Amino acid sequence: MPIAKALPAATVILLRDVEAGFETFLMRRSATMRFAPGMYVFPGGRVDDDDVDNGDELSGFLNCAVREVFEETGVVLPQQPGDLIFADHWVTPEFVPSRFSARFYLARMPLGQAATSLSTETDLVTWTSPANALIENAAGRLPLLLPTQLVLQWLAEHSSVQGLIAAAQLREIKPKLPRPMKNHDGTEVWAVVDAVTGEVLIEDQPAPKLSELTGLPR
Repeated sequence: MPIAKALPAATVILLRDVEAGFETFLMRRSATMRFAPGMYVFPGGRVDDDDVDNGDELSGFLNCAVREVFEETGVVLPQQPGDLIFADHWVTPEFVPSRFSARFYLARMPLGQAATSLSTETDLVTWTSPANALIENAAGRLPLLLPTQLVLQWLAEHSSVQGLIAAAQLREIKPKLPRPMKNHDGTEVWAVVDAVTGEVLIEDQPAPKLSELTGLPR
């Protein structure tokens, strides 16, 4: 079966300062969704043709990020240079029928606005610290796809929004792709590789569950 093309997409990690550090905004995808049903995700979606300005691919990602956040949460993000900080890049595994090449952006929650769920694609929202989200995930109460989990682990390494943004601006970002590999004894293991070069970036990762990615039985 031919591998489906990974379509461009944008994801936004909304951030707000709190006394203990910062929180981020997660949305639970409805159980009826074809992709990642029941998973907690950051707001985002596929880049539309209208998002792209004069063939500029980067503008497509940024415009998509702003549009998707407004459509899904009602939050109007500023669009000045530096308001959206490129922080990560994930590509859906090659065996999945619907694939995305998603850029993750950091964005401060604008003052005086409130985020909620405005889309039938999601049925629950929450503000939480990255550390608490990971605790809830480990307890089975907050299911996460691998990219969201690893992004939250990176967020949890930082104690403030300012420090996180500074770290993102210095971060070397490679497109990460979960892929099966053969172990030395011939058994299958999973790793996260560079989607362009195939370089192994993170070893010994759990295999993605088909049911989580597509809603189909295992």
